[in-house]
Order: sequence, then C-alpha cells, then structure tokens
Amino acid sequence: MFSTLSGQWAFHFVRGDHEIIRELAAEAQRRAQEMHDEALELAGYRVSGLNALYFGEFEQARSDFETILRIYDTSRHRPPPVHYVHDPKFYAIAYLPVICWILGFPDRARSWQRAALEYAAELNQAVLNTHVRIYGGAGLDELILNVASTRSYADAIVDLLDQHNLRYFRLSGLILRGWTMAQEGDGKDGLALMRRSATERLAMGVSWYQIRYLCMLAESYLPHCRADEGLVAIAEARDIRARTEEHMWSAELNRVEGELRRIQGTTPVEVEKLFQDALVIARDQNAKSFELRAAISLARLWRDQGHPTEAKDLLAPLYGWFKEGFDTPDVVDAKALLDNL
Repeated sequence: MFSTLSGQWAFHFVRGDHEIIRELAAEAQRRAQEMHDEALELAGYRVSGLNALYFGEFEQARSDFETILRIYDTSRHRPPPVHYVHDPKFYAIAYLPVICWILGFPDRARSWQRAALEYAAELNQAVLNTHVRIYGGAGLDELILNVASTRSYADAIVDLLDQHNLRYFRLSGLILRGWTMAQEGDGKDGLALMRRSATERLAMGVSWYQIRYLCMLAESYLPHCRADEGLVAIAEARDIRARTEEHMWSAELNRVEGELRRIQGTTPVEVEKLFQDALVIARDQNAKSFELRAAISLARLWRDQGHPTEAKDLLAPLYGWFKEGFDTPDVVDAKALLDNL
C-alpha cells in the first residue's frame, strides 16, 4: 500500500495531473487513519507537502515536511533499500532548501542543503543522489545565483546519469548546465542547450519544475536583449500553469515577463502591472524572496520614472524584514538600490 500509493502519486505529480494528486493525497491520509499505520501517515505528509509546494502553499509545505522529520525514526520508518525511492524523510529534506529560500531564509536553506546531501549520501542510490542534486543542490544554488556551484551539480548530474541511462533527470542536468553557460558568457550555446533540453523534457510529458526551467530560460535572454524569445518561453510556462494549476512559480512568471516587456519597450503602465501582480502573488503566498525580487524590479521602474520616494517606501520595509542571507545577490541588490535611492 505504501509503495503503491507513493509511486502512483509520483507518476501523476510529474505529469501535472492536479486533480488526481489531490485525490491520492486524500486517499493516503484516509488509509493511514483507517489502518493506524505510521508509514502510511508519513507517506501522507510527503504527498501533502509536495502538493502544497506545487500549488504555492509554501508554509504548509514546510509544516508537512518538518512534521515528517519530527516523527521519522530510522529504525522504524526507513523502508528497505528497494523502496528507498519512497522514503518520506528523503523528500522532506530534499525540498526544504528551496522552500526555506522562498520563505525568506537563505541561511536556513543552505543548512538544509547540507543535510539533504548528507542524507542522500547515506542512502547511496543513483536516483536519490541525482534527485537531491537537482532540487536540493542546484535548485537552491541557481536561485541564489551561485553559478559555479550550479555548474558543479549539473556536470555531476549529467555524468551520473550517463552511467545509468536516466534520461528524465539528465535533461534537467543539461538545462542547468546551459543556464550556467549563459551566465558565464556563452549565451549562444548555453541558451540553445536550455531551449533544446526544455523542449525534449516537455515532449516526455513532464511538467514538474518545467515552469521554473522556462523562467530561467526566459530571464537568461534578458542580457542578450532577446525579449521576443524570452516571452515565448513565458507563454509556454503560462500554458503549463493553466493546464496543471501549478502555482509554485506564479510570482516569478509575472516578474520575469515584466522585465522582458520593459526591454521590449512595452508601456510603463503594463510593465508596472506585471510587477504589481508579482508582488500580490508573493505576498499571498508569504514568499518573501519572490516578494523582494518583485519589489526590486518595481522600485527600479519607479526610480527611473522619477519617483524615488515611492520606490524607497516600497523596498525599505521589505529589506528590513530579512534577518539573514545578507551575502545573497537579491538582498545585496536591495541594499544597493536603497543606498542609491
């Protein structure tokens, strides 16, 4: 029951079958209550937490995963090695780095990243080592713009999966590699690799994290003034969101589109609306890091329009909320912009 529910849910989760993953999460919780089974209870928290992450309910996701870590006892709850792929502790610890960053705790995110890598090394299976490098490792490092570390993860992912013929994960590694290439100045080949790998990944029927990869691709077109291509990627991401109801990256979709439309020459009113929409979504989700990014974009727009006071009034309280992560690029940018204002 444990492995069947877990595997069935994972299949539909990766595809983006939003109604079915809700139904399976409810079934897992119902079965756990009926059978008084701790393994099923932990599986229920796992699918509930990942569903919450998927739908942009970040506080709920953190709560579910932290509940797993409080309950989990290795001697009683770790499945046999053939079922490590269903281990609820692994998924809790693998996604907490990204969740904590989104909620505005970059230092806590890095602590969870170290713990996730250590736990995957303890389990020592190719799929789990790959999974944690994609999400807990590179997933955090690309958000905090640590290009060198993301490249290291990407190369390790591709090398490992070449050995094991795991094409689904390999495409994620290639997208991450392409992103680092673009960040390091090789825009032509890096963007082409991202574009090609994202297209192949979607052709497999995958939707999970595809919106994030398309946001990364779209934003990578900005320094090259290729707004039209970036907006194509944003349109693809919006189509996926409409089909799957995945809202994890909704704030970023609006912010990145606003930046692209700004360099394209769209009217300031339309650009401002996109930034404002990103702010509203981030606030509703309590996603402080997304809120900070949207506020920086909007504050820059207002500054350039000759409204520095409004820009400062928007950004200063949000910057003041952060109590950690002062070496991360978004927080550094916010401080520099405030000093400029």
